[in-house]
Amino acid sequence: MRWLVSGAVMLLAGCSSWLPDYSAEDSGWSLVLHKSLTVAGDNTRVFLQKGRMLPSLGFDQYRPACNLEVRSLAPQPRHIEPGSFVVNRIQPLREEVASWRPVMLASLTLAGAEVDHSPADIFLGYHFWLSSEAQPDVLRMTCRGVFAEPWEAEYPTLEEIAVALGDYATLQGPSDRLTPGHY
Repeated sequence: MRWLVSGAVMLLAGCSSWLPDYSAEDSGWSLVLHKSLTVAGDNTRVFLQKGRMLPSLGFDQYRPACNLEVRSLAPQPRHIEPGSFVVNRIQPLREEVASWRPVMLASLTLAGAEVDHSPADIFLGYHFWLSSEAQPDVLRMTCRGVFAEPWEAEYPTLEEIAVALGDYATLQGPSDRLTPGHY
């Protein structure tokens, strides 16, 4: 029993952070924040769409949007200050927002009340993993395309990301094309 408890303690100690650390990498891309952003209390994200800062989770799903995310949750509002962030990794995102998959009962099938099993609508987008010595709590920026059926969903373009960020921030890179991957 003693070895089981000590093994569990060692396992939990090794899982001090579930977040990946890409800080030793540099993709060649950077995010330059021109204006301060406010992360509301009890939140970890602030959303930008059409060049405006939005309330938490209050973005139009049918227009491209981005959000900046901090590592820690706090009860009071916090600010992400202007500065430059290294993009360590660009990771593709496929986010299923709503999926209703009820338990199928034999009586429903026999009664002809079968549930639609078509795929749920999704967002396609990118996680831009960020690092900054001046602001180590800033974790990443996520940019999503429009909410659509899987066969119609598209990744946001650089132009759509620029419109979402407006004059709050600029995403700068070595090319005119985003290439997700490990750098």
